[in-house]
Amino acid sequence: MRQAVLTEQQYRDLTKQIVRSIEMKSRIVPLNTLNHPKYYLKTPVCISLEYDGDTVIAGFSDIEAFSFADTEYEAIGQLCEQIVMLFEDLASDEKALGPSPKKWLAYLREIIGCR
Repeated sequence: MRQAVLTEQQYRDLTKQIVRSIEMKSRIVPLNTLNHPKYYLKTPVCISLEYDGDTVIAGFSDIEAFSFADTEYEAIGQLCEQIVMLFEDLASDEKALGPSPKKWLAYLREIIGCR
């Protein structure tokens, strides 16, 4: 049985096709604002956008926050709302938090400022 051998150019072309295919299904983008009257981001953070058919999934994996919508704009807006709600929920009862939520709250306090 013979194995197929790719030329260097074929290998480069195949690699480019694979990378393009992955980029079309997901990408990392900066989030610069929470679009909230009370809170703002002190520094931009990276979020992921994934595409599953007609659905856009926005994710902030550092705190395990995700949203689903029909458009990027809606998914990012809902993710901002999720981040703010999580921040407020965690801060409201800090003593009852487990190890992971405590880390999330500490991180959110580093990146979120109050107006």
